[in-house]
Amino acid sequence: MSFARDLKNRASKVWEDGYQHPFVQEIGKGTLDQAKFRFYLLQDYQYLLQYAKVFALATVKADDEAMMTRLTKVQHSIFTEEMELHRQYMAGFGITPAQVLAVKPSLYNRTYTANMLAIGQTSGLVEILATVFPCGWTYYDYANRLKEQYGDRLEGNFYRTWIETYASFDFAATFEWFYDAIDAMVARKTDRDRERIAEIFVSSVEFEYLFWDMSYKQEMGYHL
Repeated sequence: MSFARDLKNRASKVWEDGYQHPFVQEIGKGTLDQAKFRFYLLQDYQYLLQYAKVFALATVKADDEAMMTRLTKVQHSIFTEEMELHRQYMAGFGITPAQVLAVKPSLYNRTYTANMLAIGQTSGLVEILATVFPCGWTYYDYANRLKEQYGDRLEGNFYRTWIETYASFDFAATFEWFYDAIDAMVARKTDRDRERIAEIFVSSVEFEYLFWDMSYKQEMGYHL
């Protein structure tokens, strides 16, 4: 069994809870309150800026040209494709660039990105890949499942572009190489190291769930 491919099983409960979360399910149905999606867009835009920095840290830790190229391509995709999707939706809401810049990341957002950045600064390349992997993998999995489950409702669904973007082969290409890369790197690791890498992965899946929940409740933090 591939270590990397088995990571999803290590996080199976929270992974499935994320898919079943009302925020995700209502995107598929096209019934999600647009105010909740607007909140999510602004928070996720702030998240992606930090997420891109983690890939920059990973590039510093990389020791071969092929890996550096892959990591910089992911960064480029974040800025030119993923964030562009957000900009298109935000433009539809009439959100100005000045309003985007004025957004304060929520407590949940800051905690998630601080965790990734800390791992990026203090750990090795495989640990960094483990902490960023759940973001792309869950989005691709969820979007494909939504497309299959609610395919008959996509016509006229406000969130159709979101679903189709994350369900696309182009999006999958930004992270599918992670499997073999992680497997190659953990081959030199001890069982204890592998357990820590798995724990890092699971923690990020848990943070992904909290991000959906935060967005659905439009929560900035404790009593805020």
